[in-house]
Amino acid sequence: MIDNVKYGLKISGYGAFSFLKIAVFGVFSAVLSLIIGIVLLSNGSYTNKLGEVRYSSFRTFIIDYPYLSVLLLITLISIYFVFSFSTQYAFRKVARRILDDKAEVLLDPIMDKVMDKTMGKIGETERQNMLQRGVDYSMLKLQTINTVKEETTNKWLRYLLVLGFSKLRLDDIPFGDPKFNVRSEIKSRVIEVIKDFATPDKQFFWMIVAYHWIVILIISFLR
Repeated sequence: MIDNVKYGLKISGYGAFSFLKIAVFGVFSAVLSLIIGIVLLSNGSYTNKLGEVRYSSFRTFIIDYPYLSVLLLITLISIYFVFSFSTQYAFRKVARRILDDKAEVLLDPIMDKVMDKTMGKIGETERQNMLQRGVDYSMLKLQTINTVKEETTNKWLRYLLVLGFSKLRLDDIPFGDPKFNVRSEIKSRVIEVIKDFATPDKQFFWMIVAYHWIVILIISFLR
């Protein structure tokens, strides 16, 4: 039996560490390459329209090397993408950890509590009729997502459940079957969405880091 509180703290720490590990390295790469690029351009030389050799400085390198400066500006902007990727990567790692630990049961009581609040007062027949009508179900799903946000204190679990409910599809469910359990199917499909999401991949991150240092190589050759 999983201790929900202790496990919640455990995955919170795991998620925070996963985020920091990627974010710190990515920001360090961006800042270091940005500093090196500025130093290189500030000490570069170029030939003006009159054929005279000029030397750049910290105050003039943007004017002296406008195109190369744009590459450095993109390096600065890439910090935003580093943080964005780090956040997504951390959530994917948490999702993967939950699945690896067989801790999906941790989400069951949360989903039950949420559905009790949004669907508990609706009769089974009325509920199935509502779900058969797309517009009504969309409103019910939105209410469920809002309830998840209100009822789930752990931000990592909250994000995963909101993701699961937001991507939930019920258009292929046989609602005509009287033995069909709507609640059980909803929970099963939410878990499936989380499983699909739980694929951490660093490829995009390494592309960002590679860009930082490709820019430095370009500046080294062209300054």
